[in-house]
Amino acid sequence: MRLLRWRRSTLLALVVMGCALSAVGFLASSRESDEDGLDPLLERVVEAGSPGVLLLVRDGSTIRTDVRGVAARDPARQVRAGDRFRIGSVTKTFVATLVLQLVSEGRVSLDDTVQEWLPGLVPGGRRITVRHLLSHTSGLFDYVEDPQVFAPNDQAPAHAWNPRRLVEIAVAHPPPFAPGRRFAYSSTNYLLLGLIVEAATGTPLGQQLRQRIFEPLGLHQTTFAPRFIRGPHIHGHRAPSHQGVITGAAVDTSREAASWTWAAGAIVSSADDLRRFFALLLEGRLLPTGLLREMETLVPAGSLRYGLGMAVFPTPCGNAWGHTGNVQGTVAVAWNRRDASRQIVLVVNTYPLSDDLEAAVRRVQIAAFCGTD
Repeated sequence: MRLLRWRRSTLLALVVMGCALSAVGFLASSRESDEDGLDPLLERVVEAGSPGVLLLVRDGSTIRTDVRGVAARDPARQVRAGDRFRIGSVTKTFVATLVLQLVSEGRVSLDDTVQEWLPGLVPGGRRITVRHLLSHTSGLFDYVEDPQVFAPNDQAPAHAWNPRRLVEIAVAHPPPFAPGRRFAYSSTNYLLLGLIVEAATGTPLGQQLRQRIFEPLGLHQTTFAPRFIRGPHIHGHRAPSHQGVITGAAVDTSREAASWTWAAGAIVSSADDLRRFFALLLEGRLLPTGLLREMETLVPAGSLRYGLGMAVFPTPCGNAWGHTGNVQGTVAVAWNRRDASRQIVLVVNTYPLSDDLEAAVRRVQIAAFCGTD
């Protein structure tokens, strides 16, 4: 079922991967070992069914990167520490940072409405603000829940979506609730933010990301890639499934375009670039203090909390700040202490996950973030 590509990724990114408290017992036992205790946990991820796994852990000035398995199967290529990969919804933190930079310059306001920037595109747009979009409190239907989003790719994997058309698909559905009433994760919000960036700057979203974030921060492995990834990278793999049960072997998704994700999930990066971006962001080097605090102002979001493009996940050793994502068979996790003193980036290149694989991934995630001291 094609819908599982993104909708269940939302559940994974913002619920399953965030429900770290279930690993309390595991954490207690792992603290008795040293950092090498991560090795068998990484092995278990591959044994449980992922083609490969990449883990970066930064603790102060020490950075450790471990890899297992393969980035691609045909031809076979081992995962490498510097490999690039799709980061899925982690893209949202980049886009939110870009929008807040425009706010700091007075070019956009958090109280601006969708109607002001994109006249006539969204019914009721006069009541939806930039803040609502950033915090997923707009009440807009999530476009990826509509099957027609994925229908063209069944026949034409290279199909190129126009983001305005995706918004039109979303707003054809009645909004589940009025703007500002509550949190509901909807990637439609970030399509609209991308369009607002383009309207405010007069230039493409990808150009703004490159000029304002990728190049100034030295993120040389990071690009905005709504179509295909150029060069060697970690390939996603998607297994067929029925009602959450995997029913066959996973297939390589690298020949499928990702234009349907656009501002909601089309960035490609590396583990080291991701940890650098989040470190600079959380250290206050990308946004004025007041706007960083706005980004870190949280609303309840199920088992976690969400700010302006920033999520906070409960773990047995305290909160993890960052984001997670899943797109076209690649799962990415970027977790950080609030001061970025400890960071992890975790990549698994298959989805959906079996129960065993999901448990194995969660154990790595918690052990890596919480440490073993």
